[in-house]
Amino acid sequence: MAYKLELPDIGEGVVEAEVQQWFVAPGDAITEDQPLVEVMTDKATVVIPSPKRGTVVKLFWNVGDVAKVHSPLVEIELDDAPPRPAPEAPVRAATAAATAQAAAAASVAVGRPAHPEEATPAAAPAAPAPAGAKALATPAVRAMARELGIDVNTVPGTGPGGRVTKDDLSRARGKVNGHGGETEVPAPAPAAARAPVPAPSPAGPPEADERIPLRGMRRKIAENMARSKRTAAHFTFVEQADVTELVRVKDRIAAAAKEEGVRVTFLPFVVKAVVAALRKFPKLNASLDDERGEIVVKHRYDLGVASATDAGLVVPVIRAADRRSLLDLAREIERLSQDTKAGRIRPEDLGSSTFTITSLGALGGLFATPVLNHPEVGILGIHRIRPTPVVRDGQIVARDVMHVSLTSDHRVVDGHEAAAFTYQVIKYLEDPNLLFMQMV
Repeated sequence: MAYKLELPDIGEGVVEAEVQQWFVAPGDAITEDQPLVEVMTDKATVVIPSPKRGTVVKLFWNVGDVAKVHSPLVEIELDDAPPRPAPEAPVRAATAAATAQAAAAASVAVGRPAHPEEATPAAAPAAPAPAGAKALATPAVRAMARELGIDVNTVPGTGPGGRVTKDDLSRARGKVNGHGGETEVPAPAPAAARAPVPAPSPAGPPEADERIPLRGMRRKIAENMARSKRTAAHFTFVEQADVTELVRVKDRIAAAAKEEGVRVTFLPFVVKAVVAALRKFPKLNASLDDERGEIVVKHRYDLGVASATDAGLVVPVIRAADRRSLLDLAREIERLSQDTKAGRIRPEDLGSSTFTITSLGALGGLFATPVLNHPEVGILGIHRIRPTPVVRDGQIVARDVMHVSLTSDHRVVDGHEAAAFTYQVIKYLEDPNLLFMQMV
């Protein structure tokens, strides 16, 4: 008997999903709960398992196609009926090695979770792709492999679904150079002992341009950023904060929290400062409903935290940030960060944020002008803390200084409101004693 598996409703407001990779091909015998396909929605990457046992007859979509919810994904000939022959021109799937890894590293399993005994630790490398098969890797990783002169298809992947990461390439390069994983830079030879530099050989014809399909998460990011810039009237306000006292407080709390197994960074303090400032300036905790011409002020504080991954920028959300203690925020931020980087972030951890915080950490630079997370009307950028000479009581002293940048939608937020909100955030960051008054 033929059975058609439809794309399920995998999240509130989700109407379509892009096919990322197939784990099966027509003619394959499949078991119940076996991963069939990985799809990506606006909110998450999802692996859909088979609800039944049988033989794959037909795949209705190619990689890169966008399928509508409730449209057929795959046709399966169930075991209680004679299997049909597979079509002559099957759509090829990912390798069997990637299938085994995907069962363990599935972002979200729809229907039934993968069996624990089948799971593989995220750090365990997959076998290299079989001869003639392409490894799973992002365009950035493939470009890095070309620069290093490494065949990416020969590198065991430790990422989600056996995906090859930049760390995998670094380890592979270390083995080629004769040491274990860390790339060593040899000391320069003395000037007198250096060999003469050979004359450059005539340049050959330039390499052909590489065309990378804009698909998957990169396409979603492109669509969201273009929509945000197209609809909102962006403006950015920048100011610096003297966070010397915050650095001291954070270090003391981090040392105490470490004994409880909690890693405390500056971000929980920033989240608390933002929530306290949003209470005083609620218009920043809002969105604009363009169709109805209404400003929707939110009375919940679900803060998005932009996180960089190999696949692109993801914004997991800290739910009910106003009702969490500092340590609880630290735990939640760590969980969201690990799940995002491992590719196992859940749909309920994405979307419907009310305000967003973005940071590049050590790469934070002086300041940036963040792009709004549509349809929100505010996003706060926090940047690298660095010792900076400042004037205190007529004396030049070194202080720990950080720039903050607030981008707002000028259709909703006036300039003086944006500045006042930013200074309120800075006030809490500069004097953590005031911030503690707001903590749960």
